[in-house]
Amino acid sequence: MRNLSLLSLIPLSLLLASPSLADRIFKTDGSTLDDVTIVSEGLDEVEYKPSKGRKKKTIGSHEVLSIVFEKMPPQIDSAEVAVDNELYLDAVNDLEEFLDRFSKKGPRTYPWAVPYALYRLVEVYQVAGEYPLVVTAADRVLAEAPSSRYAILAHLTKIEALHLMGDDAALKSSVAAFSTFVKDHSLPARWRLEAELRGVLFDSSLKGSKRRDKLNDVVSAAGKTSPIVKNRAMVAIGESFLKERKVGDAERMFNKVLGDPKADNFTLAGAHTGLGDCLYQKAEKVQSEGDDDEAAAGFKTASLEYMRVVVVYGDQVQYVPKAMFYAGRCFQELGDSENERRAQKLYGKLVRTYPSSKAAKEAKSFRRRAQ
Repeated sequence: MRNLSLLSLIPLSLLLASPSLADRIFKTDGSTLDDVTIVSEGLDEVEYKPSKGRKKKTIGSHEVLSIVFEKMPPQIDSAEVAVDNELYLDAVNDLEEFLDRFSKKGPRTYPWAVPYALYRLVEVYQVAGEYPLVVTAADRVLAEAPSSRYAILAHLTKIEALHLMGDDAALKSSVAAFSTFVKDHSLPARWRLEAELRGVLFDSSLKGSKRRDKLNDVVSAAGKTSPIVKNRAMVAIGESFLKERKVGDAERMFNKVLGDPKADNFTLAGAHTGLGDCLYQKAEKVQSEGDDDEAAAGFKTASLEYMRVVVVYGDQVQYVPKAMFYAGRCFQELGDSENERRAQKLYGKLVRTYPSSKAAKEAKSFRRRAQ
């Protein structure tokens, strides 16, 4: 069984609780629609057929967190296996082979498969860290599947890739394009709020309290109706507090998100990374005050938050390199040979997997010190 986002959007307890022989829709409110067959995924709604009954039903696209497909076309399933094994080129080849074969119309048994495969290419390039290719693949989704739910996701992923690339001009244009897309298609409030949030997140003129004020406006507007947007904005507020070393305020914000985790992978990875940063800074402080035992306990707790990101949210390349580096630093601060070995193993993988990241450059320095 394969899913849209490497299974990590979905709580393990839910996956284990009630195995299904059909597709499954995970909703933004934390509930699920089980034993269904996906028919199509449009901009406004996802159409599905319950296993019991012939009548088709729909759910708004804004209510969908993720979808698990029980069965997939062979080439797509092969691509998913390749991704699981970090064979990204093989995954791309499998997906392209499927798209070449079926062009714009999917096989009759899998009518949703062409837009899915187009967007899966975006995700594969994203997890591989190939951001220019993410942008190209996202533009392809917008050109070839503009009426699919994946067109919305392509806009959002393209924006994040441009941010990671540091292409400020293209980023500003892409944020504006997404806002226009939402308005032109009269999409539900969640997507309007997602557009507003990007407008705040990537406005370089907003700093400190002014930035947090704008983010709090998004939080208030999202309220209980758009928890995905609300929690993402709250993570950004926590990160803003951290930049000003307001650790207590940041920690409270991250804990709020993790206490009610109706969020996507990006947001949860950000919250765990942010909480790890808070715990790390607190451990550094007590260490400087001479309390080695309390510091060790703090570094150990921080390492658990960072490693959660590495293990559970490994496809979230925005946060994983940093989490790997600071998990390594926590292990080194614990001082014993076993934890030093763990740190060096993490540094090695970080340098190999994300060689151009800031975290990898810092890891190289600490590897040299240890040798």
